[in-house]
Amino acid sequence: MRLDAAAHLTPMERDVRGKQQVHLVGFMGCGKSTVGPLLARRLLWNFLDLDALVVRHAGRSIAEVFEDEGERKFRQIETFVLRQAIQKPRTVVALGGGAHVAPENRELSAQTATSVWLRCDFSELRHRVDTVDAGVQGVRPLWADLEAARTLFEQRGAIYAQADLIVEAEARPDEVAASIETLLRA
Repeated sequence: MRLDAAAHLTPMERDVRGKQQVHLVGFMGCGKSTVGPLLARRLLWNFLDLDALVVRHAGRSIAEVFEDEGERKFRQIETFVLRQAIQKPRTVVALGGGAHVAPENRELSAQTATSVWLRCDFSELRHRVDTVDAGVQGVRPLWADLEAARTLFEQRGAIYAQADLIVEAEARPDEVAASIETLLRA
């Protein structure tokens, strides 16, 4: 009789909800890159930030990719690095604000991850972006036009709502990570 080694692991050491990753999705400024490492620590998993992987792959900032080659090229790079990232088991991945919008990326995510929407009001997101990015030119290219950002926020909301789990993300990052962990264990 063969013993299943996974039977001796705790639920968090095995895949959660039958998936090998957790993907944090949501609009720019919702806290994916802040909550992600905290959640990974709680789960004893690894953490990857998709935007950081894009920057490393492209060899320049996201703003520079947008400026030099446009959003379309940025999205191609984003999908390429997501394909690489999903190969890593027991990993929390912070997806870029638009990554989950592309149907191909949603499909990749659905195959390997439990997706979690970090939901915030637009006014809170704007406050966070203004506070964090103060004085840093071009950090978030899609925030350059506030009305366009609001329209994008509204358009993406219906797509984010397709995530497996939805968590209100206006609390402190450690509280948000604890809430996600609780939902994953349920």
